[in-house]
Amino acid sequence: MIRILPRIILLLVFSLILVSWGNVGHKIINSKSTDSFPASMSSFKIWSDSLSQHSSDADNRKNSDPNEDVRHFIDIEYYDEFNTTGRIALTFDSVATLHGASFVNYNGTLPWATLNTYDSLKVAFRQLKWHKAMLLASDLGHYVGDGHMPLHISSNYDGQLTGQKGIHSRYETTMVARYQTQLANYSGDSVHFVSNVNQYIFDYIYVDHHYVDSLLAADTYAKQQAGGVTNTTTYTDALWSKTNFTKLLFHNSSHSLAELIYSAWIEAGSPVFGSTSATSEIPATLVNDISVFPNPASGVLNIIGDNVLKTEVNTLTGTLAGIYYNQQFDIRNLNNGMYILSIYGKDRLLKKEKLLICK
Repeated sequence: MIRILPRIILLLVFSLILVSWGNVGHKIINSKSTDSFPASMSSFKIWSDSLSQHSSDADNRKNSDPNEDVRHFIDIEYYDEFNTTGRIALTFDSVATLHGASFVNYNGTLPWATLNTYDSLKVAFRQLKWHKAMLLASDLGHYVGDGHMPLHISSNYDGQLTGQKGIHSRYETTMVARYQTQLANYSGDSVHFVSNVNQYIFDYIYVDHHYVDSLLAADTYAKQQAGGVTNTTTYTDALWSKTNFTKLLFHNSSHSLAELIYSAWIEAGSPVFGSTSATSEIPATLVNDISVFPNPASGVLNIIGDNVLKTEVNTLTGTLAGIYYNQQFDIRNLNNGMYILSIYGKDRLLKKEKLLICK
């Protein structure tokens, strides 16, 4: 606890001074995400301004929620297995089992905060709570943006370990504000359904972590060009010239956000934007050559069909009961009753079916 207190105090002070990617950066990332929405989500493009306006709600909550700050970073180098293998366990429970929950919380929970927000967004879509869905999508964009900011996924988050203190603000706030027009020059890309969201989040974190050393090297170069003075346009312009990857990070952030919003919407059954009542019928356009047996079921369930990647089991009230990535899985842990199976392929919902569990 003695070790943790100074860190907590430092983080609280740090979070009051800085906000990740700055307000400007998060607005760009969130607003540009809608440019990647597919035609099936064209009605949601109206969210662009709202996603921008609420892009820093998560930062603002730091003043009232003592648990918010740790959701914005992960000091991933403090995990020995990351330093040796470049990976850590995917789930919070798995990592906490290895290291202890206090260790995990102390070093940041960004990937799991992102996943939890995705799951909440999916529920909001399913419940047709459109304003809540927009707010959750805004928060999701903030955490996705943090996951694409190299200093939010490094223990050297402000250059304090390499004698470069202040680089965090110089990079994500000062430089981003100066070059915001270039960073917003993005018209979107095609999106795909994300079948394993947890892995997807860690994948972009691992990729973006590679930019930490390049960013710190760019800071050293910019200081040399500016004669050691960092509060000048000479320094900022030199930093920009050596961090062209920043444009890629912004574009990838917006695209990742679009893919996650799209996937949450697909998993929720692709509800019609603005609708106020959900249909209980299975959409006629879904693939019919998928078999589920036995049904009723009591032990092992089989999903037979091509291109099946994931099956989600929900109660009739929409509560998630399980997610399965194999086409044969054990359901003996589920209570007796009626459930809704949602079977997904690579980029869409393939089939919905009612399942009776009777043991």
